[in-house]
Amino acid sequence: MPDQPTLTNEQIDEYRKRLSSTGTEARELREIALRLLTDNDEWYRRADYWREGYRLAKGLSDDELNAQIAIEEATCMHQRPCRFPDSPDCVCADS
Repeated sequence: MPDQPTLTNEQIDEYRKRLSSTGTEARELREIALRLLTDNDEWYRRADYWREGYRLAKGLSDDELNAQIAIEEATCMHQRPCRFPDSPDCVCADS
């Protein structure tokens, strides 16, 4: 599963519908859960890679980078329909 591309918003919505369906079998629920966990792991891997590269390029300590992120999150409101403010799917800059 690690070679699969990350999920789109439409795919995530489809998984939500399937999970909320009363007729979903245990095998299918397990497959959905494993796919979502794999997707989540991929996002964290990408975020960690970016974060460490940025930190090294700027010559920042972990604490300095954490402070920058905290300030940015505290001062940036994510407007709707932004559902993923910490991922490339953030649409706030497009608004």
